[in-house]
Amino acid sequence: MATQRPRSELVSWKASTGLESSGQTSENEPEQEKSEESQALPWYLQVQTPSQEPKSISERQRLPDLPPDPPPLLQPMLQHISVDLGLDDLYLLDLRDLDPPPALGANLLMVIGTARSEKHLHVSADRLCRWLRTTHRLTPYADGLLGRGELRLKLKRKNRRARMLNSVGASDSSNTDDGIRTGWVCVNIGMVEDGRGSLLKAVELQDDNYVGFGGETSGVKVVVQMLTEEKREELDLETLWSQALARYTRRKDRIAKGQIEETATSDHLGPSLGFNASSSTLSLAP
Repeated sequence: MATQRPRSELVSWKASTGLESSGQTSENEPEQEKSEESQALPWYLQVQTPSQEPKSISERQRLPDLPPDPPPLLQPMLQHISVDLGLDDLYLLDLRDLDPPPALGANLLMVIGTARSEKHLHVSADRLCRWLRTTHRLTPYADGLLGRGELRLKLKRKNRRARMLNSVGASDSSNTDDGIRTGWVCVNIGMVEDGRGSLLKAVELQDDNYVGFGGETSGVKVVVQMLTEEKREELDLETLWSQALARYTRRKDRIAKGQIEETATSDHLGPSLGFNASSSTLSLAP
């Protein structure tokens, strides 16, 4: 037969165990249980919430706005890259007026896109080159693209090296680039017809006694940068070229502002000093 304890003993026992402190223990019990469960769960089974919400398919496949006077090839090429090849987050940089020009050449348009894997990167670059050759009769060059025979040869050499190291009881723990995972392919399309409809000269050769390098260009150069998501975040080409464009724009505005101020000063001082623009003489008035 169970004996019932008096109420005073129950109260003292609860006070000694801390159950009747302020009611906070019962409220914190679920949080403590969750923390204990997370600590007991291995790290490879813990679910980490992503820092950024994933973009929808429509946002990832949205085409960038065309620049003023775009070349006729630009719109169908962007459509082909996004729809047929499946590259995401296309970004267009208009570097035609940048001075000094980029290392890839003057009068440049650059397209940046993200591939979903290493295999998708090389397949998309190869298909883009084939599409440009067959449809538009262009001769693009893909820097960083691994052909089928080249990729097979590099994989064969890598496996043979691994077998040799295993035979002597060693392992290749170095993080050197094996040339297989490039993460970046630059498709240089070359010069195409410009939408401006006029010849753009790199250097104006007006003087017969001119000494130096120069030539005429009758088009715009288009380059497509294809990168994996990790490589694109590492290089951040958008920020690099956007800052270069911003610096050029600020410098151009300062030069234009200085020329306007200089012209206004000369117009103001000319009549007071008796400057005659037609005879280019300066006479001091009494």
